Amino acid sequence: MRRWLLLSGLGVLTLLLGLDPWGGLAARWIREGDARWADGQGLSAQRAYRAALALRPADPALWHRIARTHAALGELEEAEAAWRRARQQGDPEALRGLAEIATQRGDWAQARRLWSAWARRAPDDREAIARWAEAALALGEAEEAQEAWATWRARHPEDPQARFRLGLLLGARDPEAARALLRPLPSPLQDWADLLPDPCALHARCSDEARDRTLRRWAFALLGGRHWGEARLALARWLDGHPDDRIAQAALGYALGRLGQDGTPWLRRAGEGPSVPPEVHYFWGLYLLEHGHYGEAEERFATAYQQDPSPLYAFERGRAAMLAGDLLTAERWLRQAAEAERENPEIWITLAALYLGHQVWLGKGIEAAREILRQAPQRPEGYEWLGWARYLQGEWAEAERLLRQALRMDPQRPSVRYRLGVVLAAQGRRDEARRLLEQAILLDPLGDFGRRAFQVLHRLP
Repeated sequence: MRRWLLLSGLGVLTLLLGLDPWGGLAARWIREGDARWADGQGLSAQRAYRAALALRPADPALWHRIARTHAALGELEEAEAAWRRARQQGDPEALRGLAEIATQRGDWAQARRLWSAWARRAPDDREAIARWAEAALALGEAEEAQEAWATWRARHPEDPQARFRLGLLLGARDPEAARALLRPLPSPLQDWADLLPDPCALHARCSDEARDRTLRRWAFALLGGRHWGEARLALARWLDGHPDDRIAQAALGYALGRLGQDGTPWLRRAGEGPSVPPEVHYFWGLYLLEHGHYGEAEERFATAYQQDPSPLYAFERGRAAMLAGDLLTAERWLRQAAEAERENPEIWITLAALYLGHQVWLGKGIEAAREILRQAPQRPEGYEWLGWARYLQGEWAEAERLLRQALRMDPQRPSVRYRLGVVLAAQGRRDEARRLLEQAILLDPLGDFGRRAFQVLHRLP
């Protein structure tokens, strides 16, 4: 009997190995990749999945994993190819992956098409609904964006975020309907109801100038809240009735730039003629900063400051100079901004980045870090910059303590994971360092800290 059972077991094992002779080894690589992925180690996960793929080239779930790691690491061409392979092999979620790639590329027409198709297939995926609406707004399609949020709200009528986004979207078209959506929400979402335009402002002729300008106020509130698509629609509506408002023209150009579109026609139009308002130069400078033209941006902020010596323009001029690598000019203008608004933590955060990020004037950098801690102890930047200063001074234990505090306060901050990884690598703790550096890459694959982490990682023995 025992011999018969043994032979039967061997027969089943032989059959399984015949169907997938490398199945056990591939499964081990997949488990290794999944564990690395769960720990935020995208590069290690990708290597494990690639090893499994060599053994299982026709596994759609494996192609899904590989596409996901490529996308997370900012390798968009490779991710798209992997998602298409997964889709060919029957992966139902590959459509969502392709929609993500289109969004990351700023291909809004493709993103809108793919997200709407996926959202109709998976109507409980709120992120997909939000991405569908985002793509529609980037194309100026307010009605389709409204359809997206209405689709979600029909299934989740009590969801506050759906009410909020729908309220913002309706604000420049139907303020009363927007107010009905926003007023019942908890603060601070509810506070947006007080900024809604007066219905008079939506008419072709509103005789009351104060009520008329409430639409303009609403548009700039959306811009300040970083609701770029909704701001674009509100500014366009305001400009329909007030086509000569040069500041609104420049603001619309900047909003279009934040949506990945060309805002220069509106910026040029705003800058035509004599007596260009300083706000036009300000928005043009912000647009240029977003597109990496730091020297030109600094010139715009300098012109704005000449017309109106506001600490805001001094701050932005200093920030632009720092990004352009002109550290002396950056310090001059950031210090000028700090003298006017000493209790503004954003200025001190930028000063700390100037001194400690470029590893110059260490004492001034420590002063800036301490100012951040004094003014905003609830923010991680003070601990991060003071920790980095201690590392530069060779005080590695204290650097680690401060950086771990910053990490506890904001676990999703790639710069902290990068800096802590560097500190641990300096102490010879290579495995811990490698883990943190890989996590930094996954959090910031196309950014500065992802690039730096990748460089340090490849120097580790």
